[in-house]
Amino acid sequence: MAHSDVSSDAPVARFEATPRAMAGASAALMLVGLATFLAALATDADRAWLAYLTNWLYFTSLAMGAVMLAVVVTITRGMWSRSLRRIALSFVAFLPVAFVLLLPILAAADHIFPWLHEPVAGKEAWLNVPFLVVRNLVLLGALFALAIVFARASLRPDIGLVRDTASGRLAALYARMTRGWRGQEVEEAVAHKRIARLGPAIALLYAVAMTVVAFDFVMSLEPHWFSTLLGAYFFMAAFLGGLALTGITTLAVTRKLGVEGAVSPSQYHDLGKLTFGFVVFWGYLFFSQYIVIWYGLLPGEQSFVIHRFSPPFSGIAKLVFLFLFIIPFFGLLGAAPKRTPQILTTFGGIILAGLWLERYLLVYPSLYIDAEHLPLGWQEIGTALFFAGLLLASVLWFLRRFPVFQLWQPMSELELRGLEVETTEPTAAL
Repeated sequence: MAHSDVSSDAPVARFEATPRAMAGASAALMLVGLATFLAALATDADRAWLAYLTNWLYFTSLAMGAVMLAVVVTITRGMWSRSLRRIALSFVAFLPVAFVLLLPILAAADHIFPWLHEPVAGKEAWLNVPFLVVRNLVLLGALFALAIVFARASLRPDIGLVRDTASGRLAALYARMTRGWRGQEVEEAVAHKRIARLGPAIALLYAVAMTVVAFDFVMSLEPHWFSTLLGAYFFMAAFLGGLALTGITTLAVTRKLGVEGAVSPSQYHDLGKLTFGFVVFWGYLFFSQYIVIWYGLLPGEQSFVIHRFSPPFSGIAKLVFLFLFIIPFFGLLGAAPKRTPQILTTFGGIILAGLWLERYLLVYPSLYIDAEHLPLGWQEIGTALFFAGLLLASVLWFLRRFPVFQLWQPMSELELRGLEVETTEPTAAL
């Protein structure tokens, strides 16, 4: 399929060099965060590992949620998202880092999981370290690997368009990524089919893998409590975080590159509508889980809620509901806030802050049941800086190497635009 008819409306843009301010901020965040985490380990190892777990859950949720946005809008042929999907996809660069960062959590299981010290009768088949390690490494490894394959398939046709302009190490990278090149038309047809197959598989695996993460790293911290809705609540909140993060990153990147016009107010409006919808859906899932527990009046189910709605965590619970539902719901009701990037990203920042508090609230009350003072301080915030620095460095690595906007357009989207498409069927296996 010819690309020339549709490539002109997407500027060829990427960071020619890593912005000094961003690179410096990333390095400073990592160094300060790592020093803080090591200091926390020296003073209170159990709390340090809880801070590490909380931030791993949060930043992995954000990255995977943003990648899922790119997957969803691609397989659903959301043409409005064309200027946004590559920026959302850039967070795929953090997934290998997140996988490596999972390993210390599994190695430090003795500091995190109470069922290691007090085994739970009847749950030994699930709550044991070998099975915990295997299922998380396999499921998350498969999810992250498929996401990387999806990203590569999405990038390859664009690399074919810009590889002649690259030099040095970038030219070598592009040469590796376009090895066995069969021509632009064939490569776009291959990419279209590959993406169409990978997208649904990633979506299903995302639901399963993130549900297991929620069961293992949240629910098992109170091993006598259970909820079949926790998995959906966990991974849909991650998707909401990915939406908010994509909006903020899009505004920052387009401003830095001087291509603000590449993303129109109507595209921000669509992203805002999607964000608003998932704010409402988060509230629905929260209430659905809460009302069943409240109405049932079963002590085994109520304990999880009581631990989070009682001092010293009750204030955090109120802030979570305020930041993840009340403020963004009323703030994004009209069209104007959604169409104004500065306003939309302000509410996105509030959502991200609320999601961090929500991840904190999922973890800490389970292990600080009788705490008199809120265990929230330099240990948790400092460790968050380390993860934030890694996330920023990963995204900058991606945006330095690949076009910020998708240049080619899948065949199905061309058909939706009413353009006649002539395809060349690839002879090689997909």
